[in-house]
Amino acid sequence: MDIHLQKEFIETEVPKAPPLYVSIYLMTQAAGEQCSAAEIAEKMAVPEGEVTRAWRYWQERGYGKENTSAIPRQRIRPSKRPDYAPAELAAYLRHQDIKNLFQSAERKLGRSLSHADMSTLFGLYDWLGMDLDLIDILLSYCCEKGKRGMHYIEQTAIGWLEEGIDTPEKAASFLQMRKQGYREIMRTFGLSGRFPSPDEETFIQKWIQEYQFPIDVITQACSRTILRIGKVSFPYADKILTDWKKAGVRTIEDITKLDEAFAAKKTQQAQQAQQAQQTQQNQSKTAPPTRNRFINYTQREWDYEALERLEREKQKEW
Repeated sequence: MDIHLQKEFIETEVPKAPPLYVSIYLMTQAAGEQCSAAEIAEKMAVPEGEVTRAWRYWQERGYGKENTSAIPRQRIRPSKRPDYAPAELAAYLRHQDIKNLFQSAERKLGRSLSHADMSTLFGLYDWLGMDLDLIDILLSYCCEKGKRGMHYIEQTAIGWLEEGIDTPEKAASFLQMRKQGYREIMRTFGLSGRFPSPDEETFIQKWIQEYQFPIDVITQACSRTILRIGKVSFPYADKILTDWKKAGVRTIEDITKLDEAFAAKKTQQAQQAQQAQQTQQNQSKTAPPTRNRFINYTQREWDYEALERLEREKQKEW
Protein backbone atom coordinates (compact mmCIF):
# COMPACT_ATOMS: atom_id res chain seq x y z
CA MET A 1 0.00 0.00 0.00
CA ASP A 2 1.40 3.35 -1.08
CA ILE A 3 1.42 6.22 1.44
CA HIS A 4 0.96 9.73 0.06
CA LEU A 5 2.03 12.62 2.28
CA GLN A 6 1.31 16.25 1.56
CA LYS A 7 4.26 18.59 1.23
CA GLU A 8 2.71 20.91 3.81
CA PHE A 9 2.45 18.03 6.28
CA ILE A 10 6.12 17.11 5.82
CA GLU A 11 7.36 20.70 6.11
CA THR A 12 5.18 22.00 8.96
CA GLU A 13 3.95 19.06 11.01
CA VAL A 14 6.72 16.47 10.96
CA PRO A 15 9.43 18.74 12.44
CA LYS A 16 7.18 19.73 15.37
CA ALA A 17 5.71 16.32 16.21
CA PRO A 18 7.33 13.79 18.58
CA PRO A 19 9.25 11.27 16.45
CA LEU A 20 7.24 8.37 17.89
CA TYR A 21 3.98 10.07 16.89
CA VAL A 22 5.27 10.43 13.33
CA SER A 23 6.11 6.73 13.24
CA ILE A 24 2.67 5.82 14.60
CA TYR A 25 1.05 8.04 11.99
CA LEU A 26 2.95 6.35 9.17
CA MET A 27 2.23 2.88 10.54
CA THR A 28 -1.47 3.73 10.81
CA GLN A 29 -1.54 4.95 7.22
CA ALA A 30 0.13 1.75 6.10
CA ALA A 31 -2.17 -0.51 8.13
CA GLY A 32 -5.37 1.15 6.96
CA GLU A 33 -8.24 2.92 8.66
CA GLN A 34 -9.73 -0.25 10.15
CA CYS A 35 -6.68 -1.09 12.24
CA SER A 36 -6.96 -0.98 16.02
CA ALA A 37 -4.67 0.65 18.53
CA ALA A 38 -3.76 -2.78 19.87
CA GLU A 39 -2.63 -3.89 16.39
CA ILE A 40 -0.47 -0.82 15.89
CA ALA A 41 1.00 -1.18 19.38
CA GLU A 42 1.90 -4.81 18.68
CA LYS A 43 3.51 -3.99 15.32
CA MET A 44 5.63 -1.19 16.84
CA ALA A 45 6.27 -2.76 20.26
CA VAL A 46 4.94 0.31 22.06
CA PRO A 47 2.21 0.73 24.73
CA GLU A 48 -1.31 0.91 23.38
CA GLY A 49 -1.81 4.11 25.33
CA GLU A 50 0.96 5.73 23.30
CA VAL A 51 -0.89 4.88 20.09
CA THR A 52 -4.15 6.44 21.27
CA ARG A 53 -2.32 9.58 22.40
CA ALA A 54 -0.62 9.84 19.00
CA TRP A 55 -3.94 9.43 17.25
CA ARG A 56 -5.46 12.16 19.39
CA TYR A 57 -2.48 14.42 18.65
CA TRP A 58 -2.92 14.05 14.87
CA GLN A 59 -6.70 14.33 15.06
CA GLU A 60 -6.43 17.69 16.82
CA ARG A 61 -4.24 18.87 13.93
CA GLY A 62 -6.59 17.61 11.27
CA TYR A 63 -4.61 14.55 10.25
CA GLY A 64 -6.13 11.86 12.48
CA LYS A 65 -8.04 8.68 11.76
CA GLU A 66 -11.68 9.30 10.91
CA ASN A 67 -12.86 7.15 13.81
CA THR A 68 -10.59 8.68 16.48
CA SER A 69 -13.41 10.88 17.75
CA ALA A 70 -14.49 7.86 19.75
CA ILE A 71 -11.11 7.62 21.49
CA PRO A 72 -11.40 9.07 25.00
CA ARG A 73 -8.70 11.37 26.32
CA GLN A 74 -8.43 9.18 29.41
CA ARG A 75 -8.49 5.51 28.62
CA ILE A 76 -10.69 3.20 30.62
CA ARG A 77 -8.10 1.30 32.63
CA PRO A 78 -8.25 -2.08 34.36
CA SER A 79 -8.94 -1.94 38.06
CA LYS A 80 -5.53 -3.49 38.75
CA ARG A 81 -2.13 -2.55 37.37
CA PRO A 82 -0.80 -5.20 34.94
CA ASP A 83 2.17 -7.30 35.92
CA TYR A 84 5.02 -6.53 33.55
CA ALA A 85 7.51 -9.33 32.99
CA PRO A 86 11.23 -8.47 33.09
CA ALA A 87 11.57 -9.26 29.38
CA GLU A 88 8.66 -6.92 28.60
CA LEU A 89 10.21 -4.05 30.56
CA ALA A 90 13.57 -4.72 28.92
CA ALA A 91 11.92 -4.32 25.53
CA TYR A 92 10.41 -0.99 26.52
CA LEU A 93 13.75 0.17 27.87
CA ARG A 94 14.95 0.30 24.27
CA HIS A 95 12.86 3.45 23.97
CA GLN A 96 14.95 6.39 25.10
CA ASP A 97 11.99 8.18 26.72
CA ILE A 98 11.28 5.23 29.03
CA LYS A 99 14.97 4.87 29.79
CA ASN A 100 15.16 8.58 30.67
CA LEU A 101 12.17 8.20 32.99
CA PHE A 102 13.81 5.41 34.95
CA GLN A 103 17.12 7.28 35.18
CA SER A 104 15.35 10.42 36.43
CA ALA A 105 13.47 8.34 38.99
CA GLU A 106 16.71 6.84 40.31
CA ARG A 107 18.19 10.31 40.77
CA LYS A 108 15.13 11.61 42.60
CA LEU A 109 14.62 8.52 44.76
CA GLY A 110 18.30 8.19 45.52
CA ARG A 111 18.43 4.45 44.83
CA SER A 112 18.56 1.90 42.06
CA LEU A 113 15.17 0.76 40.82
CA SER A 114 14.06 -2.77 41.48
CA HIS A 115 11.90 -4.68 39.02
CA ALA A 116 8.85 -3.84 41.18
CA ASP A 117 9.79 -0.13 41.11
CA MET A 118 10.13 -0.15 37.32
CA SER A 119 6.87 -2.05 36.94
CA THR A 120 5.04 0.57 39.03
CA LEU A 121 6.61 3.49 37.18
CA PHE A 122 5.90 1.99 33.79
CA GLY A 123 2.34 1.33 34.94
CA LEU A 124 1.88 5.06 35.49
CA TYR A 125 2.69 5.51 31.83
CA ASP A 126 1.05 2.47 30.27
CA TRP A 127 -1.75 1.63 32.72
CA LEU A 128 -2.78 5.12 33.86
CA GLY A 129 -1.83 6.79 30.58
CA MET A 130 0.14 9.59 32.22
CA ASP A 131 2.45 11.77 30.17
CA LEU A 132 6.15 11.14 30.85
CA ASP A 133 6.70 14.77 31.84
CA LEU A 134 3.73 14.53 34.21
CA ILE A 135 5.26 11.45 35.84
CA ASP A 136 8.53 13.33 36.33
CA ILE A 137 6.68 16.20 38.03
CA LEU A 138 4.83 13.68 40.20
CA LEU A 139 8.11 12.10 41.32
CA SER A 140 9.54 15.50 42.26
CA TYR A 141 6.41 16.37 44.21
CA CYS A 142 6.42 13.14 46.22
CA CYS A 143 10.15 13.27 46.93
CA GLU A 144 9.91 16.87 48.16
CA LYS A 145 7.35 15.65 50.67
CA GLY A 146 9.74 12.91 51.76
CA LYS A 147 7.47 10.21 50.30
CA ARG A 148 9.61 7.85 48.24
CA GLY A 149 7.56 4.66 48.49
CA MET A 150 6.18 3.40 45.20
CA HIS A 151 2.77 2.64 46.68
CA TYR A 152 2.43 6.27 47.82
CA ILE A 153 3.60 7.54 44.42
CA GLU A 154 1.10 5.34 42.58
CA GLN A 155 -1.82 6.35 44.85
CA THR A 156 -0.91 10.01 44.44
CA ALA A 157 -0.92 9.56 40.66
CA ILE A 158 -4.41 8.03 40.79
CA GLY A 159 -5.55 10.89 43.01
CA TRP A 160 -4.21 13.46 40.58
CA LEU A 161 -6.05 11.91 37.65
CA GLU A 162 -9.29 11.70 39.61
CA GLU A 163 -8.97 15.41 40.38
CA GLY A 164 -8.34 16.25 36.71
CA ILE A 165 -4.60 16.87 37.04
CA ASP A 166 -3.73 15.03 33.85
CA THR A 167 -1.26 17.30 32.07
CA PRO A 168 2.10 18.84 33.03
CA GLU A 169 0.51 22.28 32.81
CA LYS A 170 -2.26 21.39 35.26
CA ALA A 171 0.27 19.80 37.59
CA ALA A 172 2.43 22.93 37.56
CA SER A 173 -0.63 25.06 38.32
CA PHE A 174 -1.62 22.74 41.17
CA LEU A 175 1.87 22.79 42.69
CA GLN A 176 2.07 26.58 42.46
CA MET A 177 -1.31 26.86 44.17
CA ARG A 178 -0.19 24.42 46.83
CA LYS A 179 3.09 26.23 47.42
CA GLN A 180 1.74 29.77 47.49
CA GLY A 181 -1.79 29.07 48.73
CA TYR A 182 -0.79 26.80 51.58
CA ARG A 183 1.78 29.32 52.75
CA GLU A 184 -0.78 32.14 52.85
CA ILE A 185 -3.31 30.04 54.76
CA MET A 186 -0.77 28.84 57.32
CA ARG A 187 0.58 32.37 57.76
CA THR A 188 -2.91 33.76 58.37
CA PHE A 189 -3.35 31.19 61.13
CA GLY A 190 0.03 32.17 62.58
CA LEU A 191 1.54 28.80 61.64
CA SER A 192 4.37 29.96 59.38
CA GLY A 193 7.44 27.81 59.09
CA ARG A 194 5.82 24.38 58.77
CA PHE A 195 3.77 22.32 56.35
CA PRO A 196 0.13 21.51 57.16
CA SER A 197 -0.51 18.28 59.00
CA PRO A 198 -2.42 15.58 57.05
CA ASP A 199 -5.73 16.59 58.68
CA GLU A 200 -5.07 20.29 58.01
CA GLU A 201 -4.14 19.53 54.41
CA THR A 202 -7.42 17.64 53.98
CA PHE A 203 -9.33 20.79 54.93
CA ILE A 204 -7.20 23.00 52.65
CA GLN A 205 -7.62 20.68 49.67
CA LYS A 206 -11.37 20.68 50.28
CA TRP A 207 -11.47 24.49 50.24
CA ILE A 208 -9.28 24.84 47.16
CA GLN A 209 -10.27 21.85 45.03
CA GLU A 210 -13.82 20.96 46.04
CA TYR A 211 -15.14 24.41 46.98
CA GLN A 212 -12.80 26.14 44.48
CA PHE A 213 -12.43 29.20 46.68
CA PRO A 214 -9.67 31.71 45.87
CA ILE A 215 -6.97 32.05 48.50
CA ASP A 216 -8.09 35.50 49.68
CA VAL A 217 -11.55 34.13 50.54
CA ILE A 218 -10.00 31.24 52.48
CA THR A 219 -7.66 33.53 54.43
CA GLN A 220 -10.63 35.77 55.24
CA ALA A 221 -12.35 32.81 56.88
CA CYS A 222 -9.15 32.01 58.80
CA SER A 223 -8.91 35.60 60.06
CA ARG A 224 -12.52 35.55 61.22
CA THR A 225 -11.91 32.28 63.01
CA ILE A 226 -9.14 33.87 65.09
CA LEU A 227 -11.27 36.97 65.81
CA ARG A 228 -14.35 35.01 66.88
CA ILE A 229 -12.90 32.22 69.01
CA GLY A 230 -9.39 33.50 69.70
CA LYS A 231 -7.53 30.41 68.48
CA VAL A 232 -6.62 28.36 65.40
CA SER A 233 -9.39 25.98 64.34
CA PHE A 234 -9.53 24.43 60.90
CA PRO A 235 -12.99 22.90 61.62
CA TYR A 236 -14.38 26.34 62.61
CA ALA A 237 -12.94 27.91 59.44
CA ASP A 238 -14.44 25.03 57.48
CA LYS A 239 -17.88 25.83 58.92
CA ILE A 240 -17.54 29.46 57.81
CA LEU A 241 -16.48 28.45 54.31
CA THR A 242 -19.23 25.83 54.06
CA ASP A 243 -21.82 28.49 54.94
CA TRP A 244 -20.31 30.81 52.35
CA LYS A 245 -20.38 28.03 49.76
CA LYS A 246 -24.10 27.50 50.42
CA ALA A 247 -24.67 31.27 50.14
CA GLY A 248 -22.98 31.38 46.73
CA VAL A 249 -19.90 33.33 47.81
CA ARG A 250 -17.10 33.41 45.24
CA THR A 251 -15.16 36.63 45.97
CA ILE A 252 -14.32 39.08 48.76
CA GLU A 253 -16.98 41.38 47.31
CA ASP A 254 -19.57 38.65 47.82
CA ILE A 255 -18.52 38.42 51.48
CA THR A 256 -18.93 42.18 51.87
CA LYS A 257 -22.45 42.01 50.41
CA LEU A 258 -23.29 39.12 52.72
CA ASP A 259 -22.03 41.09 55.73
CA GLU A 260 -24.07 44.13 54.71
CA ALA A 261 -27.21 42.04 54.31
CA PHE A 262 -26.63 40.44 57.72
CA ALA A 263 -26.07 43.83 59.36
CA ALA A 264 -29.23 45.24 57.74
CA LYS A 265 -31.24 42.29 59.02
CA LYS A 266 -29.90 42.76 62.55
CA THR A 267 -30.73 46.47 62.44
CA GLN A 268 -34.25 45.72 61.25
CA GLN A 269 -34.74 43.17 64.02
CA ALA A 270 -33.50 45.66 66.64
CA GLN A 271 -35.85 48.34 65.35
CA GLN A 272 -38.78 45.95 65.42
CA ALA A 273 -37.96 44.94 69.00
CA GLN A 274 -37.71 48.59 70.06
CA GLN A 275 -41.04 49.44 68.42
CA ALA A 276 -42.71 46.51 70.16
CA GLN A 277 -41.35 47.64 73.53
CA GLN A 278 -42.51 51.22 72.97
CA THR A 279 -45.99 50.04 71.99
CA GLN A 280 -46.19 47.95 75.14
CA GLN A 281 -45.19 50.92 77.30
CA ASN A 282 -47.79 53.19 75.67
CA GLN A 283 -50.49 50.62 76.23
CA SER A 284 -49.62 50.31 79.92
CA LYS A 285 -49.93 54.09 80.40
CA THR A 286 -53.46 54.32 78.96
CA ALA A 287 -54.84 51.16 80.51
CA PRO A 288 -57.32 51.56 83.52
CA PRO A 289 -55.92 50.71 86.95
CA THR A 290 -56.16 47.10 87.82
CA ARG A 291 -58.38 46.20 90.75
CA ASN A 292 -56.97 43.67 93.17
CA ARG A 293 -58.61 41.48 95.79
CA PHE A 294 -57.90 43.95 98.63
CA ILE A 295 -60.03 46.69 97.19
CA ASN A 296 -62.37 44.58 95.13
CA TYR A 297 -65.54 45.56 97.06
CA THR A 298 -68.25 48.24 96.81
CA GLN A 299 -67.33 51.26 98.91
CA ARG A 300 -69.99 53.28 100.75
CA GLU A 301 -70.84 56.83 99.72
CA TRP A 302 -71.12 59.22 102.73
CA ASP A 303 -73.14 62.56 103.04
CA TYR A 304 -70.69 64.71 104.97
CA GLU A 305 -73.11 67.66 105.39
CA ALA A 306 -75.66 65.37 107.08
CA LEU A 307 -72.95 64.07 109.37
CA GLU A 308 -71.96 67.63 110.44
CA ARG A 309 -75.61 68.54 111.16
CA LEU A 310 -76.04 65.50 113.34
CA GLU A 311 -72.87 66.39 115.21
CA ARG A 312 -74.15 69.97 115.92
CA GLU A 313 -77.47 68.69 117.17
CA LYS A 314 -75.74 66.34 119.56
CA GLN A 315 -73.59 69.18 120.89
CA LYS A 316 -76.75 71.26 121.66
CA GLU A 317 -78.24 68.44 123.59
CA TRP A 318 -75.12 68.28 125.76
